[in-house]
Amino acid sequence: MAAPKEPWTSPLGGAILFLLLPGVLTLPCSHIALDAPVVRWGGRVSASCTVWTHRCAFPGEGATQVMWRWDEELFAGNQQSLGNGVEVSNITIGPLNRTVTTISCLVKRKMEVAQLINLTQVQAGYPPSEPQNLTCIMNVTTKNLTCHWDPGQDSLLPTKIALHGVQTDKNCTIHRATISPCVPPSGQSSCTIPRHDFQLYQFVRLWVSVENDLGATASRPLCADPMDLVKLDPPVLQALRSHPEETNCVEVSWEGAEGSGRYMHQDCQLRFQSELDQEWALAEFPNVAPFTWKTQHCGFRYGAHYQAQMRCRRFPVGYWSDWSPPKNFTTHEKEPSGNLVTWWKTKPKRTEKGTEVLLMWKPMGAEETHGKILGYLVTTGRSLTLCNTTTLHCTFSLPPGTQKVLLRAYNSKGPSPPTEVLLTDKKGQPVPQIRALPWDEKSIQVFWDPPGTSSPVAYILEWHRVTSMDLPENEVQWMRLGNGRISQGLIQEDIQPFQRYNISVYPLYKDGRGVSKYVEAYTMQKAPSKGPRLHTGNITKSTASLYWEPIPIGKQNGFITNYTIFWNSTNEDTSSAVVNASVDSFTLRGLWPSKMYQVHIMASNAAGSTNGTILTLHTKAMDDMDISVVYLVVGLLLAMIIVLIFCFQKSKRMKTQFWPSVPDPANSSLGKWAPSILQEETPLAPKSCEMSPVIISAIFVIDTEEKKCLSCGKSDSVKALDDSLPIDGQGPLPHKAPDATLMSGLVLPASYVNSPESVQYAKVVGEAYRTQDQTPTPAFYIRSNSTQPLLGDLTPSPKPYENLWFHGGCSARDSGTSSCGFQEEALLDFPLLQGLRVEGDEELSNFRRVY
Repeated sequence: MAAPKEPWTSPLGGAILFLLLPGVLTLPCSHIALDAPVVRWGGRVSASCTVWTHRCAFPGEGATQVMWRWDEELFAGNQQSLGNGVEVSNITIGPLNRTVTTISCLVKRKMEVAQLINLTQVQAGYPPSEPQNLTCIMNVTTKNLTCHWDPGQDSLLPTKIALHGVQTDKNCTIHRATISPCVPPSGQSSCTIPRHDFQLYQFVRLWVSVENDLGATASRPLCADPMDLVKLDPPVLQALRSHPEETNCVEVSWEGAEGSGRYMHQDCQLRFQSELDQEWALAEFPNVAPFTWKTQHCGFRYGAHYQAQMRCRRFPVGYWSDWSPPKNFTTHEKEPSGNLVTWWKTKPKRTEKGTEVLLMWKPMGAEETHGKILGYLVTTGRSLTLCNTTTLHCTFSLPPGTQKVLLRAYNSKGPSPPTEVLLTDKKGQPVPQIRALPWDEKSIQVFWDPPGTSSPVAYILEWHRVTSMDLPENEVQWMRLGNGRISQGLIQEDIQPFQRYNISVYPLYKDGRGVSKYVEAYTMQKAPSKGPRLHTGNITKSTASLYWEPIPIGKQNGFITNYTIFWNSTNEDTSSAVVNASVDSFTLRGLWPSKMYQVHIMASNAAGSTNGTILTLHTKAMDDMDISVVYLVVGLLLAMIIVLIFCFQKSKRMKTQFWPSVPDPANSSLGKWAPSILQEETPLAPKSCEMSPVIISAIFVIDTEEKKCLSCGKSDSVKALDDSLPIDGQGPLPHKAPDATLMSGLVLPASYVNSPESVQYAKVVGEAYRTQDQTPTPAFYIRSNSTQPLLGDLTPSPKPYENLWFHGGCSARDSGTSSCGFQEEALLDFPLLQGLRVEGDEELSNFRRVY
């Protein structure tokens, strides 16, 4: 036996072995048999693999095991040995869920890898679906018959489709002639039968057949006269115009379809639509005779722009043609009709001309304008024009005494009937409560409770967007609800999410309107788009004042519920505080002096929070009060130092000011000089007319001419003192001349003059000085160190050592008799002055300092 050749490789993959013998045909070594090569989707298939081992060149020796492969998995079937090296294996595979499935047969010996020896394929699909809605149309120009159908569900298998037809009678029971089948292109569900395969005005029976490996089916037959299947070309609109004038009728003219269709009676339809309509309106023109392509239709609106199209079909049956190209036209105008819906508000500002009124109104309906509205006219009952505008609102000054105005809309044909607006400001009962809830992101549902005792005839809903700026007049939106028994309304006009709206409800009564009630609402909320801007105020060593600018309403995106302030410093935990939304300032307390803090603020609403600006602040080392105290203490210390320096520099003067030098008579030189008898003698109490007794420490006499003994004995000195004092305002008493020997043994004190350190008080008692030329007038001089001011008249400055008080108090100086104000009673207050007598010149020009 010759050696076998290399196994043949199948195009499906794997190797199929053949045995070649000399002089004989090549025989396969395996075979696969299927019970059905095509199965229904999800079904099963049974396969049998027969292997002739003596025809195949298998490596190795031993028993042969037949295996199956399906979906990359190996299966062991039911294997039988028929003898003579023939092995048969049977298996059932499924369910099949692919259009094409490959089944492979393999052999295996001992521990060797399974070897592919044969394979086959199985298809899965569905039986063909019945075609639906068979429709055939004959083009009146080409005369071809084109049929369309719905193929139904795809069978997933190769399918044969054909359009069949026969010529028949009216009842489609007699088979007269067969029409050649029409096979459509692959993937299409239409086919055209040429004009020469059928006859006009003779019925035909048409159907569609479909066949595949799992079965065959056909559509329901269509039996019709080809002329009944005609579809005309669309007509051409020529003109549309209003006719007759002052009516809502339009005359329509058109051109019929090309070809033989224009010779047929036709049914036609006209559809039209204005620029304000959402749907087309339809007008029917049945059984229009050939070449009479003109008709009339009424029901159009005045002064409206329209678009029109037309289509036709063969009368009495046939397919409608396509719509013609559109044609535009405009109807003629007419005066507006109907009343305007109005609403008005008074402004708080009053002028000299009257009350400011804002009148608003809604536009007329399209069926009432009868053309393009050119403007609106507001007049009084006396035809006084208050406003002429093209907008839907008007502001004017209401003349005094006027309670109603007339509103008209006008177009090119004239004005509308007047709408009477009653402008009474009577305040009625408001609604007790109002609520607003979001309906969706662009609408708000408003609810209110009806007034308890009053019955409104209507309600006005007014709303506007809340912003940080003044609201323009045209931003106010409103609507009138004509039924006074309702208690809710839906606002849909000009509503946007994340915007705040102010909504007001006004009840309207027969004799006026009620007070408004308002509420604010959002359709949707989100976190604020912007945070507050934080600023610092007064900062101390332990506190810091903060304030912030409110977020613009357009950026809040919801109702602000609260603000949260956060602050911290280096190496410290963050502290926070929550304040109400109505608060715009806050004070941080418990801060450390001379430290840096970071502060930021967060604004929150129901949908989220947004951080504001971050601020850095430094606390002070000391408060202003502390600095003031330090400055005050330093100032006081400096003042004290300056005072001390001044006191040290002027110590003698300061000592004299605070501690005046008062002579001690007991320790004075006069006390040592006076005779002991004088020092120990105690004078008797003086009489009422005499001077009071004094104790004289020292008595000395200063004579400008010569020094004499003041007294040589106790009796003489007392007598000299007594004689020198005037009694009862009379002349001076006579006295003896002083003894010169007394002055020789006494060290006289230094003389005193008026100086800044002390003020010398002196009293000179003289007798007719200046008038005695021969004998000097005895004088009595008393001095004392005192800081009290000089007494006397405010006369020009005296000469040196001249005391004007002494001279100003004297009288009758020219007569030679001196009566001074210093009397005996004065000496009682100055006892030491009684021991001093000065004799000599009155001007004391030769007054010497005595030691």
